[in-house]
Amino acid sequence: MKKFLLTFALCFYTFTAQAMKVNADLINEMLITLDTKHLFIVDNVKTITAGLQILHDLDSRFVVSAGTDRIYIYHDGKITAIIPFPKDLNDTKTWSKNIASTLKAAGKMSEKIALRDFELPDLIMKKMTESLDNYSRYYSQFDYREDEKHNDFYTLYADRMIDDDILYLRVRTFNKQTARKIRRSLKENTQAKAVILDLRGNSGGIFNEALLTADLFTEGEIISYTAGRDNDDKNYYTSGEKSIFQGNLVILVDGDTASAAEVLAAGLQEQSRATIIGTHTFGKGTIQDIFKLSNEGTVVLTTHQFFTPSGKAINKRGVKPDICTEYDRYDKCAKEPRADKEEDIITAVDYLHETM
Repeated sequence: MKKFLLTFALCFYTFTAQAMKVNADLINEMLITLDTKHLFIVDNVKTITAGLQILHDLDSRFVVSAGTDRIYIYHDGKITAIIPFPKDLNDTKTWSKNIASTLKAAGKMSEKIALRDFELPDLIMKKMTESLDNYSRYYSQFDYREDEKHNDFYTLYADRMIDDDILYLRVRTFNKQTARKIRRSLKENTQAKAVILDLRGNSGGIFNEALLTADLFTEGEIISYTAGRDNDDKNYYTSGEKSIFQGNLVILVDGDTASAAEVLAAGLQEQSRATIIGTHTFGKGTIQDIFKLSNEGTVVLTTHQFFTPSGKAINKRGVKPDICTEYDRYDKCAKEPRADKEEDIITAVDYLHETM
């Protein structure tokens, strides 16, 4: 029995040591993708340190810590590996070779890591990508669904007349039906002298639908533009040449108004086409692109950001209302959800009655 156990242990150790394979070229491809495609310059030390935290996630006996010129790997409180920084911090080949060697060494010390060797690059890439921003993601070939669709079969849309001369439109998301719904409401209520476009709680959706919505209220105006790293690769988005409503327009926003919704609000505000009422918007003004890797994994990476017509970035800044409906303790316009606050609608109605 003792002989059997000894033989099993030796076989297991041999299996662990021989089976532990990490593709340094694949890791290098991943690092290059992040370095060259992300909207902002990538700090490789922070990104790689974040990726290596997977060792701790798989086996809590490992601890990863970055020093001034190297990354330390601890196991049971003792330093077991050191990854020196390359002379050129952008030398992805050297980083990749050192990462692969470190993972192999960790696999020899931990059965939990050795048994996951086939997916270590995927797991590290997920950690690294998520450390870049809130919207970049990595999906292995097993968990990505490019054809997944959201909000295709419902509109979260409502309209009603207020005081016989104000058309209230509530849009909770921009999907393939939004602009068509708004157009129909405008054509069915030609008596309206003003419109309240309620984007509170609207987290975005299809940007092109937001642009088509701008077409209904503006003519040939720049609504927004996008730019990549170093403010290059600019792409301007301009409304069509024939609007169908020229009356007063108020847009309601709140702390949950984000992405396409706040891009629309910011564009119409800067073009002096709409008055913005509510609280400070969320501040999500980035675009994510999809990149395929050689291992059939997929990177959804932030590559561009939206700017207002005058060149103000929306990301992390959001849109400040012209009329704020809630202030924080510092007397600044709060970034609060107010989608269920009827008083904001009353504020908009009162404002329109004063200005019409």
